Amino acid sequence: MFNYYPLFIIIFDIFFGLLFWTFIIKFFLHLFFSNETNVKFVSNFFSITNSIYNKLNRIIPSFLPYPLISIYLVWLIFIIRFYIVPAFSGLENIGNYVFYLEKTLIYYLNFNNLF
Repeated sequence: MFNYYPLFIIIFDIFFGLLFWTFIIKFFLHLFFSNETNVKFVSNFFSITNSIYNKLNRIIPSFLPYPLISIYLVWLIFIIRFYIVPAFSGLENIGNYVFYLEKTLIYYLNFNNLF
């Protein structure tokens, strides 16, 4: 099913897919927890994602409120994954070859494919 993807597209999409879902999780966690939470997992997750924010500080606009930074980065990653990744294999493939990480997860989580 997934034999037509070049390896660099798979690695590129998995990297950006993991960032995509990490920022979505951070947004929803930020709705329920503050940055100074006592829950160990959440505080560690926030510290890891804050270090990613520090590395991406150049592309984050200064007028954005802190809780919306995650949604902004998710939007940027979505644009990259939907338009840039298929451009490597030809622009006629936009819509067909996107979201390799999610396609793989859905394929293997479908129990009919396991047996």
